[in-house]
Amino acid sequence: MSFVHVRRQNNILWLILDRPPLNILSIEMLDQLTAAMRDAMKNTPRLIVITGAGERAFCAGVDIKDHLDGREVELLRAVHANCAAFEELRAQHIPTVALVKGHVLGGGCELAALCDTVIAHEDATFGLPEINLAVFPPVAAVYFPALIGYNATMRLMLTGETINAREAMRLGLAHQVLSSQQFLSDAQELITVLAT
Repeated sequence: MSFVHVRRQNNILWLILDRPPLNILSIEMLDQLTAAMRDAMKNTPRLIVITGAGERAFCAGVDIKDHLDGREVELLRAVHANCAAFEELRAQHIPTVALVKGHVLGGGCELAALCDTVIAHEDATFGLPEINLAVFPPVAAVYFPALIGYNATMRLMLTGETINAREAMRLGLAHQVLSSQQFLSDAQELITVLAT
């Protein structure tokens, strides 16, 4: 089953996360995302846009069953799949955009933040709730201090709080916040500009 749909629109490559209801990142989905990003370079797009299917979430994190099922082999597979996807994203030689709405949590927040630009719907919520499961977000622990500063990183990691899109923009997790009424058309306009 395909959890990452690839769509080409002129010189823009869209990667659509599609695992209802919240686009949770399973091992299989992370592997598909990694493969899609690797394949993207064969088509020489000018821009990669990662977004989530549906209205409820861009991505609400990784599938905790893959991390907490008690089997070391599955945990290692999950960690490897997670690292491979994020490393592939960071290795892209073309701009990447996260187009987010709804929940942008945990691994989904990390995925969005590692893109070059994050365009957020005004109702999007960002957060690193892993502390509530007595774990920590490894990608955020490494990358977020350089992206949003040490104190903001610690605030999100240690409290598990969720923040709205405007606060995410203030911290540097989002770069543009768009209103509900014109979200798709305004986002498409920005994406077209970025792809030129």
